[in-house]
Amino acid sequence: MPNHIPSPERKRDLVLIGVILSAAILWQAVRLFPSRETQYAEVSVDGSILYRLDLGKDQELDLTGFHGGTNHLVIKDRKAWISEASCPDKLCVHQGTVSLENELIVCLPNRMTVRITGKEAAAK
Repeated sequence: MPNHIPSPERKRDLVLIGVILSAAILWQAVRLFPSRETQYAEVSVDGSILYRLDLGKDQELDLTGFHGGTNHLVIKDRKAWISEASCPDKLCVHQGTVSLENELIVCLPNRMTVRITGKEAAAK
């Protein structure tokens, strides 16, 4: 009858695989269920902060940038993005959504930025 007891090396391999899988699952759980700490979309035009908008409140806002350029900011489901812009390259529109602290949307022609900040930065 064959011996079905795993060798010590095989046991260590199985433990290592289990630890790595557990860490990966925990990492994904943290990313899927972000902290409900208040986060803000901090909107600046030409270096001046104009708005600090709560990411927890769905809203849309037309922003007037440098020399009258415009950007349409959407905040929905705790994410922010630019849906329309008057700039020629539309890179700010193609950047997609931001939702994590210090993520940034930039529109250089309109000199507009949207930066995600946490509770600490918003209290300043």
